Formats: sequence, structure tokens, C-alpha cells
Amino acid sequence: RPPRSTQSRSSAASDVYKRQVSTQSTWGLRSDGRYTEVHTPFTMRAAELKALFNELKLKNVSLDERLDILLRTKWTAKEFDHPVTREIAELIDREADMLNRGRSETSLEGLRKRLCNLFLQFIENPDFNPEAA
Repeated sequence: RPPRSTQSRSSAASDVYKRQVSTQSTWGLRSDGRYTEVHTPFTMRAAELKALFNELKLKNVSLDERLDILLRTKWTAKEFDHPVTREIAELIDREADMLNRGRSETSLEGLRKRLCNLFLQFIENPDFNPEAA
């Protein structure tokens, strides 16, 4: 089942969702009254994806920083062969090309919004992020 459209979800609800899937599990109350926090490979992966998504949304970063973010995002998405990940890689290549040509930040807004929406779909898909299940 494909993930539901991110356009219908508010930004606040999306932030709550990402926070929920990327937080560690807490297990039972110990004898001293504290909980044990458990970081599983799935929660660690979800936290990495959340951090990468937040970096994609950053504005006013240097050209080198933006290209680094794009490259890490591309390699993360290319771990899987899927239409969404191929489109993410294509948009990243397009943005990198436009950045290297000196395009303004305002001319990249639509492309960046589309890239963020696609990466959010990637994060919400249990095939790529098991913690999203």
C-alpha cells in the first residue's frame, strides 16, 4: 500500500510522526524507578532519516554544505531501487546542476519542496524505514 499523500498532512502532524518513529523504545520500569532506553537498528535508522530530512529543509546554507546534504541524501535513497528513490536521485542531480550554474535560492524553492515531499514519502514507507510500520 503506498503511503498517503504528504500534501494533505500538516507540517506539525508530520513533525510529530517523524519524532515518534525516530525515538528510542523505553522498556519497563527498573527497580530504581527509571526506564531503560533501547536503541534498535530500526530506531537508529529512523533517527538518521529524520536528521537528513531536517537538513534537506535547511535554508541559507553554503553551497558546499548543500551539496554535501544532497549527496548524503542521494546515497541514502539509492540503497533501494524503487521509482520514488530514482525520482529523489533525479531531483538531487537537477538541484546540484542548478546550484553549480549559480541559480538563485528562490528559483530552487519548488524543486526543493518537491524533493522534501518525496523524501518524506521515502521516510514514511516501511519498505525503506521499518520503524514506520
